[in-house]
This record gives sequence, C-alpha cells and structure tokens, in this order.
Amino acid sequence: MKIVKMTSCICLLTLGFTSMADNTTGIHLYESGMYSASKVYFLKKLNTISSPEEKAEACYYLGESYLMLGKQDSARLYFEKGVEVLPADPYNQIGLGVFLLKEDVKKAEALFKEILSGRLYKKDVNVYVAVARAYMQAGNVTKAREYIEQAKKVDRKSGLPFLLEGDLLRAQRQLGEAATTYDHAIHFSPELIGAYVKNARIYMSSNSNRAVSLERLNAVKEFAPDFTGVDCVIGELYEAQGDSKNAVQHYARFIESGYYDVEHLLRYAGILHFDKQYDKMLPIILPVLQKTPDNLVAKRLYAYALAKIEPGKKSLEAIQHFIETTPRENHITQDYLCYADQLVANEQIAAAIPYYGKIVQKDTTKKAMWATIGDLFIKIGSRDSADHYLALYESTLPAPDLQLLFKRGRNLYILGARDSVPERRTVVLQKADTVFARLSELAPKFAPAYIWRARIYSQLDPETLQGLAKPYYEKMMEIVLESGNSERYKAELIECCKYLGYYYYVQADAITEKHNGNPDFAKAEYLKAKEYFSKVLEYSPNDQGAIDALQGITIQ
Repeated sequence: MKIVKMTSCICLLTLGFTSMADNTTGIHLYESGMYSASKVYFLKKLNTISSPEEKAEACYYLGESYLMLGKQDSARLYFEKGVEVLPADPYNQIGLGVFLLKEDVKKAEALFKEILSGRLYKKDVNVYVAVARAYMQAGNVTKAREYIEQAKKVDRKSGLPFLLEGDLLRAQRQLGEAATTYDHAIHFSPELIGAYVKNARIYMSSNSNRAVSLERLNAVKEFAPDFTGVDCVIGELYEAQGDSKNAVQHYARFIESGYYDVEHLLRYAGILHFDKQYDKMLPIILPVLQKTPDNLVAKRLYAYALAKIEPGKKSLEAIQHFIETTPRENHITQDYLCYADQLVANEQIAAAIPYYGKIVQKDTTKKAMWATIGDLFIKIGSRDSADHYLALYESTLPAPDLQLLFKRGRNLYILGARDSVPERRTVVLQKADTVFARLSELAPKFAPAYIWRARIYSQLDPETLQGLAKPYYEKMMEIVLESGNSERYKAELIECCKYLGYYYYVQADAITEKHNGNPDFAKAEYLKAKEYFSKVLEYSPNDQGAIDALQGITIQ
C-alpha cells in the first residue's frame, strides 16, 4: 500500500490532524476507554464536518472505536472512508494495517516503515503510538511493546505511549503495573484525561480503593469541567458503592450530553430503579423497546418499573411475559421476586409461592424468602406448611428472632385449636407451647407470650377443671400491671380476669357439691371469683358476662 506524502505541516497538531479539527471530546471519550460513547459522538458529527482533515480524524476514531467494540467490518469501512476523504492521512492507513497484519504481515510492516520514515512522521509520537496500537489490536504484543518504546524515545515528554502501555498491561491483567503506568502518563501529560479515567477504573474494582478512584475522576472535573464522560464513570463508581443519589446525578449529566447508546440508557434506567425514581424509568425504556422489542434488559426494567408505578394486571402481564419469553438461564432472582410480588398483588398467592421458592434455589443467601413463604401460607390458611417454612427460616438465623418465635407460636396455636382430631390437636398445641416457652425464657417480661401459653392450656383444659392456664394468666396480669400498660393490654386483662373468675367459680362449685350443696365451705373461692369478675367491670363496665356471673354469686 503506497501512502501519499503530505506537503503541509498541518497534520502535526493534536494527534497529527489539523488544528482546525474540533473532535477533542470524542478523542477524550476514546482515550478514556468509552468506545461506545466515542462511536456515538463521531457518528453524530461525521455528516456535519466540512473539513477533510477533521472528517478523516473522525473516521479514524470511528474505526478504532468499532475495533474495540469487536465490529471488524464497521471498523474497516470507516478506515477506508478516511483514506478516501484524505488519502495522505497516515492514521486511517495504519488502521487498515490492523487487517493487513492478519492477511500479509510483511506488507503491513512495509506500510508502517514507509509511514514512519517520512519527514513528517519520523518524530511524531502520535504515529508511533498508532502503529503500536495496530499491533496490539492484531494480537502482536511484542511488536506493540517495541513501538511503544520507540514512541517514548521520539518524545520523552509525552504521556501517550504510557497510556497505551497501561492499556496493554491491563489487558494482560497486570493491574498494579497498569495503574503505575497510567500515573506515568499523567506525570508527562497532566491533562491526558484517558489516563485519569483508566487509572480510576482499576481502583474502582476494589472497595478499599474507591476513594482513590474518585480522587482521580474529580481531578478531571477540575481541569476539564465540560467533559461529561467523566460523569459517566463517577456515576458508575457511586452505583458500585450503592449511592444511588449521586449515581443518578452524575450519570444524568452524561446522558444529557447525548453521547450515549442503548447500553448507557439501560444502565441509567437501572440506576434510577435503585434510587426508586420509577416514574423516570419508563420514558427511557420505552423508546429502547420500540426499537429493540426483544432487548432482555429493557424488557426486565420495563416490568420492574411498571410493578412499582402501576401494580396490577398490566404489571403482572409485563413480568409474566418477560419470564415466559426469556430463557431460564437468563433469569435472575429479582425477576422471580418481581413476578411473585405481582402475583401476590393480584391475589394469586398460591401461584406466587413457588417463585419465592425459586429465589432461594437460585441464590442460597436469600433464605429470608422462607419467612415470606411462611407468611403467605398463613394468609391462605395452610398453617402446617407455614410452620415448616418459618421453622426452616428460624434454623438459619445466628440468633433467636423474638418476633418470628411469636409468629410461629401463634400460628401453631391456631393450627392446633382448629384441629378436630384430639391426639393431633394436643401434639400441635404442645408444640406451640414449646415455642412460647422459649420466647418467655428469652424475654421474661414479654407479656403476650404468657397469654398465648394461657390460651394453649385453656384448649388443653377446656372445662377448666385443672386450671392449667391459671399460672400463665396470673403472670400476664402481673407483668402488665407492673409495667403500667393496662390500657394497651385492656382486652387481654379482661380475658385474664374472666378466666380466673370462672376458674374460682368452678372450684367453688366443686367444693359446694362435695359438701352436699353447702356454699360456706367454698366461700373463699366464691369471693375470689367475685373479685375477678368485678375487675372485669373496672375495665369494661357494661360487660354482660361479668354482670351475669356476679349476679349468680350470692355469697357475701
């Protein structure tokens, strides 16, 4: 391939192109590794450029961006367009050299040698870096390093060779060395934005170094406040830290620049989702779905947003469509959670339960879903299944959960009380008592535990002949009265007094019967019964049951 010699020195400026060129933002995007954004920038600008030099430059960076995005055919197309626009331009010919290196190495090497031997380029660090980049993209690391070293010798004060060397090291996963090399690039070229951004990305990968990453990025904002590409990266950094407020603020600024593609839009929508700005998600997602209706991320985020904004039939249909049309291997736990939640919102609880189960199957750290499943089984009346899942969840906890114990005990009480088979009923009620007994041990002053134990023993002693519930009702009253919470537990205190009043009345009647109907032998018990029924009236003056009981006790 023969290149045409340039007869003007206009190509010596910037990256060898005319000083009249104004592709600076796009070049910064490319050098920062933001290849999709640089592609969008140059595609938007290409048709508005009149200067051949500027257009050739745009073609070169478009080709480079497409190469980095894995679009070989598009890359070749724009390199060829660049050569057509400005045949003397060495950069697009070097870009085409990437393909020539794979087809005919000797011809490619001859091309590079001819370019670099020309008077205009033999001392141009940018051209050496471009050749090194071509070798790197062709997979020849040795040659890439060779030209990087030559570039350093051509201009000992330029950071560009170090920028590419850092890219090479990072591609080889030598991250520490890459970070140091980017620092060298910054040392020689303090305003080389790409070095700051790529350095920051290395530090972003470690939680402990994210402060260093932010420092690098903020440095760019200091000397290049209008470069919104750095806001994109800062937004990603805050997103990684879970700071959705700051993530939205910075990423929005980048989106407003217009140099975004579909992936940027969807990432922004995802950040809005984490920040609970669901109403702002749909205007971003809908245009994407119109153009690419099968876009998996767009369909997912659309369903998520709709579920928050408009829970109901429409949102259920959206997530159901997503689940049914997406391969199972592409499902994530959040998909199942959204679907299950919408099924519950639409009163399809039984259908929702298996999807909550899928969450735990897919991610074993989500064991809290077992508690959710237990709650749903309670809601639909399957209390035996409810206890199974609540107990399963309880077994995973590092320490007792008092609220969970209370829920389990109450659920077992209701399950046992409703059982018509006496043997099974007793077993379940005793199991409930075991749960409440444990709760009482852990929280001795927790009054509700005692009244539920009292209710259990009332079920086990329905005729109140043994008074099995008596000590628990008494303990309940003692704790409540000591704590001064009588008003809060007024209904429970009434229940206590009625039980104790009835208990003493039953005892009194038994003693009276034993003594041939003489109530004098049961006077103490009758007075106790009267005392408790009188207390009921203190809490509820119109309680007819207590009034009737007191009228039935004539002993003074």
